[in-house]
Amino acid sequence: MCQQATQITVDNSSRQKSIERFPDRFFIWPLIKYRTVNFTLQQQTNSGNKLNYQPNNSVGMGFGFYLFEVGAEFTFAVPVQAERVSLFGKTKAQDLQLNLLGKTWGLDLFYQRYKGFYMDDPNAKITPGLVFPQRPDLVTRNLGVNGLYIFNKKFSLRSAYNFSERQLKSAGSFLVAGTLNFYTVGGDSALYSKKYNSVFGEPSAFSKLSINTFSVSPGYSYTQVIRRFFVNASLSIGPAYHWISYEVNGQELQASTLNSFLDIRAGIGYNSNRFFCGINLVNQSRIIKFESIQFTTSSSTIKILLGYRFKEFGVLKKRALDIVPVLVPSKK
Repeated sequence: MCQQATQITVDNSSRQKSIERFPDRFFIWPLIKYRTVNFTLQQQTNSGNKLNYQPNNSVGMGFGFYLFEVGAEFTFAVPVQAERVSLFGKTKAQDLQLNLLGKTWGLDLFYQRYKGFYMDDPNAKITPGLVFPQRPDLVTRNLGVNGLYIFNKKFSLRSAYNFSERQLKSAGSFLVAGTLNFYTVGGDSALYSKKYNSVFGEPSAFSKLSINTFSVSPGYSYTQVIRRFFVNASLSIGPAYHWISYEVNGQELQASTLNSFLDIRAGIGYNSNRFFCGINLVNQSRIIKFESIQFTTSSSTIKILLGYRFKEFGVLKKRALDIVPVLVPSKK
């Protein structure tokens, strides 16, 4: 028992030399956040033949805080300019996410519903100022959970993405990421018009598509620290198994395939004892090949924040685990 306690003390001491925590501070930060979900139809034999479907959603502005050792962010959509609506159409978006980062693990829970997309064909030049082809009837739903585990306890992913810690020395870690994802897209008619049948094939002219994905992907993350500045890059890529259901001319078809899942994260910023700021990018992509096409879904979040750490006082010195028993009294 004494030997185990000694080992834990050594591990904690070693981590403290590489990572600084702020147990007596609470944080507040304003932020700008942009979230999007898009998808691409691409010919398997010729990557130049593709259609990109993009939403015309807005940027969110708001604030975040780290209090009682729990972080939260709230954003409000900025209205899209009328000129952009006329060019790209209108998108109605519901985007709910819960992002948790522990010392050695991370968890993302999300539900995204987007209605209204515009089409971008790289091979069809559109004169500036002209309206892009629009599909206001298209609806995508993206529901799932992403998780990751970090093997090096001297490495902090939190220092680059929620700033609850500060990486003191450059370090990296192998990691493993996993996802369980349920994705659907559908509209009143086929996703592409008959003129594209010769490119993608008539059997791929589906009006509804459902994809359930399971993946476990190895990866690596590294943070370069230069005084109080840092740069982080994380990459996880691996096989993903997809269960597919799609509807063509009123007929429901099913398939399954083994393709890939990609998780990319990047962060750059400044992190001192009091002041911090940064830019974060998180992107998850799924590549699914069936019939004659490659269907790629992508969800991305870009965040810019600037914050300050204040000295805790009074009830702010409490922790979430201290408050829960008070709010939920035990039964006798």
